[in-house]
Amino acid sequence: MNSFFSKALAFVQDQGCSQYFPQAPFDPPTVYPESAWAGHTNGNNSVYSLVRDFLIKLGLDGKNIATPGWNPLGEIIEPGQVVLIKPNLVSPRHLWGEEALWTSIIHGSILRPIIDYVHLALQGRGTIIIADNPVAGADFDQIMKFTGIKAMVEHLRSRGYDNLQVIDLRPRVLREGANGEFYYETVTGDPLGYATIDLGRDSLFSEFDQNPDLHYYTLSDQAIDHLDPKCVRASTTDKFHHSCAHQYLVSKSILNADVIINVAKMKTHCKAGVSLTLKNMIGMVYLKECMPHHRPGSPPDGDSFPQFPPAYYVFLRKTYRQLRKWLGIHKMPGFRSFRDSMQKHEIILGQHIEHGNWKGNDTIWRTILDLNRIALYADKDGRMQDSPQRRIFCLIDGIIAQEGEGPMAGRPKACSMLVGGLNPVLVDALAVKTMGIDYRMIPTLARAKGIKKWPLVPEAEVDLSLPEIETPDLDFQLPKGWR
Repeated sequence: MNSFFSKALAFVQDQGCSQYFPQAPFDPPTVYPESAWAGHTNGNNSVYSLVRDFLIKLGLDGKNIATPGWNPLGEIIEPGQVVLIKPNLVSPRHLWGEEALWTSIIHGSILRPIIDYVHLALQGRGTIIIADNPVAGADFDQIMKFTGIKAMVEHLRSRGYDNLQVIDLRPRVLREGANGEFYYETVTGDPLGYATIDLGRDSLFSEFDQNPDLHYYTLSDQAIDHLDPKCVRASTTDKFHHSCAHQYLVSKSILNADVIINVAKMKTHCKAGVSLTLKNMIGMVYLKECMPHHRPGSPPDGDSFPQFPPAYYVFLRKTYRQLRKWLGIHKMPGFRSFRDSMQKHEIILGQHIEHGNWKGNDTIWRTILDLNRIALYADKDGRMQDSPQRRIFCLIDGIIAQEGEGPMAGRPKACSMLVGGLNPVLVDALAVKTMGIDYRMIPTLARAKGIKKWPLVPEAEVDLSLPEIETPDLDFQLPKGWR
């Protein structure tokens, strides 16, 4: 299992690959020596070629490159294993419309070559699962259709990929009633169920255990009035995180995997600064309320905002909520476009920094790193072990990236790039370097080095600025709360 601590890293950039290939099942542009058995091709699928070029540059199974025996993922995948591909499938909607949606969600053409090389490594034995836990109200079938993943999987199954599965890990989906109230509808969820993993005193939240007045918030918690900036009371999240107990409810399909292929987007994030492979593992948790995202108030006790928003702003937000409930204003023709326009121009909606959407967020990085430790060290039953329990392969899609107010309101940024490797901390460090961001600005990376128990980096003295790797500077604009 030592491959997790490998320093294997690579990036590729090809300005000729600036769009996602539109035709499912996203067949390769030519018959490659290692996949002559596949037979199907489809013109100029530059995305497939870019992923293959990345695997070559990463150097896996280097002695067999360009031969029929090349099996790059065979170094981390053994026949008969369970391989879970975890793409970022957050939502089928983006503030700036359908074209901008490709900045926040993984396209099927990125997954196709990964599936092929996993299939090659398994040699007809084992299981391939595509799984994620999108936002609570997202329509999973709509995501599958929009990304082309549904059509791709159907084609591949007809060609003999009988071991290929797709799972929506959520056991419940957020719905809106006729009166504007929200409720949860039970759905199938993870067929293996869920495990509660308590990191206890070893959680990165344990330093707060001696403060009985501290609370943890997340926007999915319906027990809290998130429009009241002075709301400080017990939350649903507090039931999972309190003195000496820090619990996460994790999908067992994640824990059952022998290998996780973590496929993330290259994008900025209002709470975490960036959303890359480390942040992508939040999708392993089905109950959003068990993941602290921010703490109420402003520093030093809280980190929801640098300062309280003005009274008029709070009044207008609450007035909108009442009009939505009483009059169904959000359902009136043209209202959504009007509301989105206001948000784009920062009129009332999104005008002030709140809900931990700034560089002073001292909460979300702890959740992210806790979950990555679970992903690596928790066994199939959810018990934390001293040694890695599975291999993790990471790929960041920066063909069309996102900058600014990410993850769901940023602007597209064409980068024509892939970044990846075998360690998510090092992969994210390489990605932020290409983005022109100092890794020390990103707490998820800066704090990853100091973890002693269940570590995430090869050694504490590793230099995450990666001075030995020369990269382009893509000069990403961070969210306003991080500038």
